[in-house]
Amino acid sequence: MGQVAYDMNGTEPRRRRAPQTQQKVPLRVEKGGKRRLSPFRAAMQHALQLISLALLVGFAVSLLWSEAQLVELNDQIQDAKAQLVSEQSQYTYYNSALNSKTNITSVEEAASRLGLMKIDQSQITYIRLGQDSVLVRKESAVHRWTDFLHDGAMTILASVNSAK
Repeated sequence: MGQVAYDMNGTEPRRRRAPQTQQKVPLRVEKGGKRRLSPFRAAMQHALQLISLALLVGFAVSLLWSEAQLVELNDQIQDAKAQLVSEQSQYTYYNSALNSKTNITSVEEAASRLGLMKIDQSQITYIRLGQDSVLVRKESAVHRWTDFLHDGAMTILASVNSAK
């Protein structure tokens, strides 16, 4: 017969392991340790902590503020871009309407609808006027006085300039 792997009868007493005891390390107590802070130093340390906290809060607030401004400016940029696209579309529409109205075929069509005709070279008459056939309009008294004052001022200025 072979060996029994496990004895089910329980005739063998169970052996418990004895708890291991930890080795005690001899502790040595020395005088000193953490020094007590003087009231002034404690107040200074507390003030330094408050200043550090205030700086951190200030940095956080300024970061949030700059992000809010950035978002607002991006919204304004997007609105301006949308308006620019709208204005460019309207410009394109007006430009195409202007081109269609001033197109030579549409002008000729409108002229024929109104009964207009192209000018014939026989309709052109050139007139040459001589010196005798020039019309001169009579000047008003105010216009004559202003001309007289202007001419006098120009004469004085010319004489001053030539004396230099």
